Amino acid sequence: MIETKFEYPSGKSRPQILLVGNGMERKSGQREWSELLKLLIADDTFHLTKELQEEIPFPLLYQLLSTRLPAPAHLSSKTIQDEERRLADAMRTLTNRSNVFLDQLPMLDADHIMTTNYSYCIEKAFFPDLDFTNQRVRGHHRFCLAKKKGTNSPLRERDYRLHSGYLAQSQNRKTGIWHIHGECFTPRGIILSHDRYGRLLQRIESICENQRYSKTAREASVKQYTSWPELFLHGDVYILGLGLETNEFDLWWLIRRKQRERYSTGNIYYYEREPKDGFTRSKHLLMKANGIELCSAGCTENTSFDDFYIAALNEIKQKIAQSRK
Repeated sequence: MIETKFEYPSGKSRPQILLVGNGMERKSGQREWSELLKLLIADDTFHLTKELQEEIPFPLLYQLLSTRLPAPAHLSSKTIQDEERRLADAMRTLTNRSNVFLDQLPMLDADHIMTTNYSYCIEKAFFPDLDFTNQRVRGHHRFCLAKKKGTNSPLRERDYRLHSGYLAQSQNRKTGIWHIHGECFTPRGIILSHDRYGRLLQRIESICENQRYSKTAREASVKQYTSWPELFLHGDVYILGLGLETNEFDLWWLIRRKQRERYSTGNIYYYEREPKDGFTRSKHLLMKANGIELCSAGCTENTSFDDFYIAALNEIKQKIAQSRK
């Protein structure tokens, strides 16, 4: 495990963060969520129509499909273990390859890259010769910003990793890579079910409640961070390739907290090709209400995905550079 610190001067030089979703991995041939769900079904004889699937939020849909019906009032240890085994097996089928868009990430010079993806495609972009499915490789590049209680030793987060990630090198600075919803080779920490989203949010809320509000802390010349929720609260966040659907309720909660937080700074920029009728859909209205700036990088729904990602990455790179002047 690597020892490191993330400290940034107060004021304009706040952390610059890229938050990416599954859209950035399409070029890598990554599985669609619908394909992944098929591997998680507990009862092969149970079929759910497409219409019904679309009515159910994804975290609850996972819980439905991963449980045999009729389900008992209390799940047995074996039932839970079988579900976790299916999840672990499914996660090992994910692709861990980079692509032409991910290869651009080291050139962005972002301070941090956060992802809801479970794969190691981003790591492959920074470490093309390394295999992050190997436990030793992961351990060699992992950092943890929190300490064991009463010691100076790094905390070992086995499930929900809010304080630990991987340390990479961008063009001009070190960059933290954070899997905010877990990693494919650590299935106990995968945030997929409604239950685990709730458990994750509980931990995020605890971190936020421990923020310091004293005048001295707010005006400190250098701020030091120990978790990705803190960085999210205080940095500029650029969201790309992430649907940010309403079922991502941990992120929506944190976005609202960032908007209301007395100790927060920075803005959120959401990138998407602009629809013909403009950014007027329900999701867009929710974003506007939560202080998110909607960006298209000059692209419309008629722009190809490739051209959109090229334009968006170029604009994000320029904004990150401008923020440091």
